This record gives sequence, structure tokens and C-alpha cells, in this order.
Amino acid sequence: MLEPLTPAQIRAYLDRIGYVGPTQPTLSTLRQIHLAHLLRVPFENLDIYWGRAIRLERDFLFQKIVQERRGGLCFELNSLLAAVLQGMGFSVHLLSGQVIRADGRFGPECDHLAVQVNCGDEAWLVDVGYGDAFREPLRLGEPGIQAQAEGRYRLTPWSQDPERYWLIHQEQPDRTWKTLFLLDRIPRQLQEFEPMCRFHQTSPESRFTRLRLCSLATPTGRITLTARANGSVFKWIETTPEGRRERLLKDEKEYEHLLAWAFGIRLPTTSSAPERKMARPTAAPTEARQLSFKPDPKPYPAVPE
Repeated sequence: MLEPLTPAQIRAYLDRIGYVGPTQPTLSTLRQIHLAHLLRVPFENLDIYWGRAIRLERDFLFQKIVQERRGGLCFELNSLLAAVLQGMGFSVHLLSGQVIRADGRFGPECDHLAVQVNCGDEAWLVDVGYGDAFREPLRLGEPGIQAQAEGRYRLTPWSQDPERYWLIHQEQPDRTWKTLFLLDRIPRQLQEFEPMCRFHQTSPESRFTRLRLCSLATPTGRITLTARANGSVFKWIETTPEGRRERLLKDEKEYEHLLAWAFGIRLPTTSSAPERKMARPTAAPTEARQLSFKPDPKPYPAVPE
């Protein structure tokens, strides 16, 4: 696990996510921080295409996500949040997730990094690095449905090893259940995730080397920008209570404009950050609650046509 963030770093992180509530290590605090993070910090893989290596080190992640106001992959977002929570006095463990694939099989161990946070006698699943999933922590070890304002989730023991592994499900609009990933309850060390972190940065088999992605939760849905790795088919996707809206973008210039307009992310310059170079991969073709954080002043109107 990363070293806990310092008090000054924690204050900067809380400002980054707009959180102004209590900081005692309670379940209420945990819920508020989890939601505030999701509404301010995007899930994105842009460093892969900008030739910047992902390093699972506290100060690099703090600079990227807090000071540079970027996002990241699960390995980055959840490990930094774990360091924040540990610095605030929470009991924290890293957990391995295996994301389900299109063919129904699970990915390898440590394919996804999630976090267990203990509050009193209860264990909670924290995950700000999956994308479109639960906005508040889920109670671990409790089979059955857990309802949230944005949807319903279900945790079930995995039949092949019910003492160790649990399945995380999300209810779909048609009332069917989709499996998100297989969760291993055995605590892990951060270095155990390094091989899969490298895989997702470099392997043509990883979806992250085939698709540029930047996605952020909004108070009423989600906004997403995508582009194929070869620089074609740029797309804007907006989900609201009224449904899902997609629009093809004209070119890279319009993509970069929306990246800055909607996410506050601009192309890096040589002087904007320390050197973090890596070889570019060869891509394959192919419930209401009073909130304790400041609302984002940036509106989410319909994207400019």
C-alpha cells in the first residue's frame, strides 16, 4: 500500500474533490468522500497515449490527480484514495478484482484494484476506479440487494470458493443483473498489482491500449469521451435520466476542445510535469442525502454542436 498522505496532502486532495465536511473516520465521512471523488475525478487512460508511464508511487499519484487535476485508472485512483483514507485514520486494505470479459470469463488476479475500508465492525467495498458503478461504498459480507440513489447492487458468494470470493452485480435498466467483477477478500500488497498495471499500459490485448477513454459521473448521469487508438472515431457520450445520447466528433481538434471544456484536461507540455515517459504500445485494431461537498461550478449542458 502507498504511504498515507500527509495532512497537507489530505487537505489538498479534499479541496480537489470539493469536500468540506467532517474528517473523522466514520461511515458518513467515507460515503461523502466516495461520492465527491466520483463527481470530480475522471476515470481515464490518457497517459497511455501521451507516452507517460503510470507509476504507483504516492507523490507521483498526488501530483497527477491532485495538482495536475487529472484522473486515472483503478490502480491509481483507488490506491491514492486508500492512502488518503489511511491518513485520515481509516483501516484500509487493498483487494484484487477480476473484471468479467465479453466471453463471460474473468480476467486474471489483480486485474482490478479495489479497497476494503473497515468502519467499526463492518467492512465496506470502496471503488472509485471502475467507471459506471456504485457511487457509495457497498457493505461487504452481506448477500442481497443494496439500493442506492443511482441504482441497485448485489453481492453474492462465488460458488467455487464462497469463503474467499464474492461476485459484484449491478442491476440493469431491464431489471436483469450484470456481473461487474469477482472480488477476492484476501488483502493484497500494492506491488502485486504492478504486473497488471504494466499489462494495461502496453499490451495490445488490453482494452486501454485500444481505446482512449475519459469518463466522469455527473449529478444526474455520466459524460464520456472516447477515441480509437489509431486516432479515428471520436465520440461524445452523455447519459441522463432521459437516456443515452451519443455524437460522433469531427476530428482530434474537437475531441481536445471537449476534453478541456468538460474535464479540464489539456494536452501535456514538456514543462507541466516531471518526466514519466514510456514507450507507446502497439495497439490492436479493433437516496437523497445532505451532501458535504461543494457543488462543481461547471455546468453540464448539452455538448456544443
